[in-house]
Amino acid sequence: MVSAGLGVAPADVLATGGAKQLGIGVGTMGWINGAIFTMIAIAFRRPPSWGTLVGGVLVGQTVNMVLPWMPEPRALILRVPMMLIGMSLLYVAISVGVATTLGTGPIELVMLGMNDKGVSMQVARWGIEAVIVAVGIALGGQIGVGTILFVLLTGPVLARTLPPMVRFMGTQVLTQPTGLDA
Repeated sequence: MVSAGLGVAPADVLATGGAKQLGIGVGTMGWINGAIFTMIAIAFRRPPSWGTLVGGVLVGQTVNMVLPWMPEPRALILRVPMMLIGMSLLYVAISVGVATTLGTGPIELVMLGMNDKGVSMQVARWGIEAVIVAVGIALGGQIGVGTILFVLLTGPVLARTLPPMVRFMGTQVLTQPTGLDA
């Protein structure tokens, strides 16, 4: 999504903006953001697993290493599929990470913590994404149509994909209904 140039996931809006302000790599800023969201998740009584911590380090390092090698096409006909594939890969990674409980991301832990408190998953995710995007924009982060799509779609997509994935994996990560009626 970053290389497609049509907008990035909200966490990346924050990471690109923070990286720009601090003069550090986007992946490094992702580590900082992950630490902040992990502390918030702990406050919601959703502590990280070893996979959350290892995943955060690996994802940040991978982003720093891969971004310079990613093509940056100019043609919109190439950029749109690149953005959509990026979104789809993120949704699969989030669903699998949460359902297996092996590498639930910090933002997902906050979402689950809010869901534990009775906030529907959709509403929790929309709220989290809106705050992240607002702060990221204030810091000068990359934003575009892909960001807006991600904000609007992530809550409904996860509310619909997580319950069957959790049932398939046989885990107990969801304590409240996902709020499909929200």
